[in-house]
Amino acid sequence: MLEPLKLRIMIALKMESAATLSTNGPGGIQAGFFPCEADDLTLYVLIPASSDVLFNLETETAVIITTPHWQLEGEAEVIQLGQAPPGLCLARLPQAAGCVLASVSCHRMHFSWAEGWGYRETIDCID
Repeated sequence: MLEPLKLRIMIALKMESAATLSTNGPGGIQAGFFPCEADDLTLYVLIPASSDVLFNLETETAVIITTPHWQLEGEAEVIQLGQAPPGLCLARLPQAAGCVLASVSCHRMHFSWAEGWGYRETIDCID
């Protein structure tokens, strides 16, 4: 990926502190609004261990993450809080007890128009 495009995605991910994570699988279509934090092209999402989203992630790892500014298509991996990168603040939040992290690798990023609907730009994240 070209460095300016990678930087654009990294900045967009860093600007968000919460996002909607959508999954599909044995539990049907599930979506939830969760705290998140970015590290490079990976977005970490804090998910309650009782969430139906986790049930889907056991069998289907393709996810979509949406904010008012962008939509990310990616691949998720569930990790325990102790496996989080050392600099990740999300895992140390008081509300993190009873939660797990979804580590979402960016495959494609769609940037929304400032007004109206649809996407003005799409960037593939995979080299």
